[in-house]
Amino acid sequence: MRFLIALAPMAFATACATSGPAVDGMTPASVAETVDMTAALNFSPNAVTINSGETVEFRNISTFTHTVSTTADTPAETQAVMLPNGAEAFDSGAVAPGETFTHTFTTPGTYRYFCEPHVGQGMIGTVIVNP
Repeated sequence: MRFLIALAPMAFATACATSGPAVDGMTPASVAETVDMTAALNFSPNAVTINSGETVEFRNISTFTHTVSTTADTPAETQAVMLPNGAEAFDSGAVAPGETFTHTFTTPGTYRYFCEPHVGQGMIGTVIVNP
């Protein structure tokens, strides 16, 4: 019985570690840049530069749900978006507090993306992809 009680904290820690993405300050090795989605309704840093084929991780460090999108449905979103010729639009869907979204950029050029619920407050960011 003592053996099972001693293992309980380890089982709990393992379950917590695998229950979903968490913002812990650690960046996976395959990520070239990390952009935080903040409670101040901005992306930080606002602009990053990567090479074609590299991945950006977007971390929601706020208490609000955010998105990362180049799929425009409104005039404000249409004005916010910029995609290089030949690049496909992307959309993270809802990224809850503490979760992450990653996107690999394969087409060189400038991408301007927005947070759907907060585009009206200016939550717009940029990824510059070098060849």
